[in-house]
Amino acid sequence: MTRDAPWGHRPIALLVPLACLAWALIVTGAQLDREARARPALAAFVPPPFRFFAQAAIVEQGLARGTDPALLYPQARRLLLRRPIASENLTLFGLSALRAGDRQHALQAFSLAASRGWHDDIPQYMALVDAARGGRWDDAALRLRALLQTQASEPTIRQAIMPFMASPPGRAALARLLADNPDFQYPLLSIARTTLAPPQFRTLLQHLASHRARIDCRALNRLVSRWLDQGIATAARDTWDGLCASADTASHADRGFSDTATPFAWQLQPRDDLPLHVDPHDASLSYRNPDSGPHSIAVRRLLLPPGAHRFRMSGRPADDQTFPTLRLRCSGGGPPLSLHALSGMGAEQSATIPDHCPVQKLELIAPKGSVTGLRLTIDGG
Repeated sequence: MTRDAPWGHRPIALLVPLACLAWALIVTGAQLDREARARPALAAFVPPPFRFFAQAAIVEQGLARGTDPALLYPQARRLLLRRPIASENLTLFGLSALRAGDRQHALQAFSLAASRGWHDDIPQYMALVDAARGGRWDDAALRLRALLQTQASEPTIRQAIMPFMASPPGRAALARLLADNPDFQYPLLSIARTTLAPPQFRTLLQHLASHRARIDCRALNRLVSRWLDQGIATAARDTWDGLCASADTASHADRGFSDTATPFAWQLQPRDDLPLHVDPHDASLSYRNPDSGPHSIAVRRLLLPPGAHRFRMSGRPADDQTFPTLRLRCSGGGPPLSLHALSGMGAEQSATIPDHCPVQKLELIAPKGSVTGLRLTIDGG
């Protein structure tokens, strides 16, 4: 009995290394699964029983490669069974379900993903589309807000805007969203201008006009100025005049020189050695340039229609000195336009605006000398 005792304990002794081996396999599989989060290429090497994080990579890779939906959908269901909480996994399942033709489960997954994770563009967009189809415009606006807050890609925002423009309630909901969130007005209107047809864009502006008191006109000043510098006339005029302009600051107003910063006002460019003074009573400009070289002192954006126009300057130049030089060019990289003197001292000049020049930039160049009470008027024809 004594000699046979060690053999009786041999099965127990064999279990110890087997248990260690099994534990090592479990640890290795779990570590490999976690490593697959950072290195998705390892996902295929993770044994199926240990695929938790790796399962998401497998489904994502299958979607990217266009794997047969009949093969991919079971993998997506397995992912959801193992990790059903993460919004990213719900999104992957929803995309797989769509490809497999299971629209009902796809929309349910996207809805859950949208409620659990605001940072994921796809479920927010799909939830927006579903809400728009059901006429739930407040819900759709909430999803668009999420896309804007997470700085979704511009193509995604373009697609997200379109359902709102299909019906009056949708347009009203979009206008309310913009009015309630001034930070979105610049980016969304910037995207809307290139996404919507001009009549649709004007319709959106009309809806926004009912919320005029909540428009961020400082931001729109920058936006409209950018459009004008790109040569975009109609959208710039409609946006500024419809949402922000007063009688004195509208695109067609000509109130002379002022310190008001609006897209269509004179933009003064003073220097330490070339001070500029605006007289608020007659909106005139006075300056003294002691330097021998000419300097730009003011720039203005114009929306002159095609045809001939006259530029008349009045004021009091110092003895033997002249009015500023005018420089006119088409905005948006267009060519300079020729100005022809019609009187002595350059007080009256003419230029012809071509058809392809909807926005112009007029610049005043001051030579050496001084002028008091400078005013400039523009007449057509």
